[in-house]
Amino acid sequence: MAVVIDGGLPTIESDLAAYSTKFGLPQCTVASGCLTIKYQGGQTISPGADQAEGTLDIETIHAVAPKAKLLLYNVQKSSNALATGPSEIIKTPGLKAINMSYGFDRNTASQFASLYANNPNHVALIAASGDNGHVPGSFPASYPGVIAVGGTVLNHGVETAWSGSGGGSTTYAEPAGQKAYGVPQANGKRAVPDVAAVSGTHMSIFYQGRWNGMVGTSVAAPIWTGIAALVNKQLTPDLIYSVAKQHPDAFRDITSGSNGSCGFQCTAQPGYDYITGLGTPKNFVKDVNAMP
Repeated sequence: MAVVIDGGLPTIESDLAAYSTKFGLPQCTVASGCLTIKYQGGQTISPGADQAEGTLDIETIHAVAPKAKLLLYNVQKSSNALATGPSEIIKTPGLKAINMSYGFDRNTASQFASLYANNPNHVALIAASGDNGHVPGSFPASYPGVIAVGGTVLNHGVETAWSGSGGGSTTYAEPAGQKAYGVPQANGKRAVPDVAAVSGTHMSIFYQGRWNGMVGTSVAAPIWTGIAALVNKQLTPDLIYSVAKQHPDAFRDITSGSNGSCGFQCTAQPGYDYITGLGTPKNFVKDVNAMP
């Protein structure tokens, strides 16, 4: 499982060690071969502005899939570096998923689209849908080959759509999986997000020697990246919609909450909606692994 993040994370090994100890997880270190750290360009990159983000990604994936090997790919501190980063590791042998808990400039997004379409090994490209509510066209989440992850809130065991969860229609053609599933009011366009996980409720991470609480769809994305390690197939957008159609119990359907005031596309409802997609994982891993 790979994580792409801008800037270096000099304390990631010690932070991950403390996190693993706290929650009874196996240790994952560079020395053991569980954790690999690479840098864009081959030279060490200085820390970025949001080191907590990369720490969140690594620790969350490790919590969901404790036996998975982790690749941390540090890229330069620029929007373009984040956009090109995944394509530079996508052909890594054995790689099942790339986590992208970030967004980049939509004005330049079209020039990078081909990089995300060039995915011969069907690596799961998993991206946060954004934290600004109904804002169609966040990238890389909006690319057709990417699994966009929206967000929910947990309150005393009740899960509702998170008001900040990004979503809406894009300018891209409706992918085959969404078309076969029957996304409502798609009008032939790719809909975002595809799925969801907790985002508006704080998730604990251990970062630079202390515990912190994190929120956002950048919490939700690595949950699904961890899930990609638990299924016995390559996690693709088409597979997700096929599972939803064949096994409705694979997802927890989120039916309340909103992320704006745009009517249907801003309101959670039964089935697919433009805030939480197909919903949050329920029996997803079991159902996928039982498929022929």
